[in-house]
Parts: sequence; structure tokens; C-alpha cells
Amino acid sequence: MAETKKGLAAKMVDIMKAVGYIRKSGTNQAQGYKYVMATDVADAVRDEMSKNNVSMVPSTVDVVAEGLTPSGKQTLLTLRFTWTLTDGDSGETLSFQSIGTGSDSGDKAAYKAATGALKYALLTAFLIPTGDDPENDSNDKIIADAAAKIFEAKPAAKAPAKASADFEGVDF
Repeated sequence: MAETKKGLAAKMVDIMKAVGYIRKSGTNQAQGYKYVMATDVADAVRDEMSKNNVSMVPSTVDVVAEGLTPSGKQTLLTLRFTWTLTDGDSGETLSFQSIGTGSDSGDKAAYKAATGALKYALLTAFLIPTGDDPENDSNDKIIADAAAKIFEAKPAAKAPAKASADFEGVDF
């Protein structure tokens, strides 16, 4: 019986299964939050891509925006990368885009933007979970309870509705 070769999509699924979750091992000391390091993502995905004979390269890079940070002390650069995944067995390709922004007071804004774009390209192309979910509201009650204790929250009294005469002469 002839062996059926996997296509690029099936190989991507295998890579997704093998990589799984990537934990946040980096810490931003200045702002006090944990983040997924680009090297952790690249290492995990690269190993699985090589096992599946799949490569990924940037095929185009566009400058989306450039300027200075609000302080005027750093260069701010946003780049859009088009990435191409190639199946080394079949030659099948898939292209997609990602954005990265970097700022630096020296010459590294482009490198920081490229690193960010690569990290998010890999995270999104292979649907890699990192524990972030902006729509996750499981902590809402904890946060609300803490806020209530801090501010001794009481429902604000509702202001009486304005009479239409209060708005005479106002153009809307």
C-alpha cells in the first residue's frame, strides 16, 4: 500500500499538537508583568518545523509607520512582515502577515519590531496558547470585590434627567 504524504496543512496541525502551550518565562521589570519570550516561541516551533520539513521565511517587509515616541527620545517603528511557510517535501506554500513595533534610542528599533513580528507570527500561525485572553472575565468578581473594599463602593446616585428646557439654545 502506498504511503500517503501529508500536505502543509496537516504538517501545521502536527506542529500545533507538538508545541502546545508556551509559558511566560520573561518578566518586564519596569512594568511588572510576565510575557512569552520570542526565543521560547522560536525554539519550540523551530524544532517541530524541522521534524516536519517545514520552513518559514520573511518574503516581504513594509514600513507601516515611523516616527518618535511621545517623549521624542526614541525612534518608533512599525513593520509589516509577510511570512511564507514552505513544505520541503511538496513545495506547497502558505503566506500570512504579522505586525511588529519597536522603539529604541539607538539603532535597534527595526530589530525589536522584527522580533515582535516573528513572535506573533508564530503564535498566531500555530495557534499557540500563552495564557492571555483579553476576553477572560474569570477574575472580574475578584477584582470587583477588591475594588469595593478599597473604595467602599456604593452605587452612585443617579442624576435626575435634564428637562428639555435645560438644553435650549444648544446645537446638537
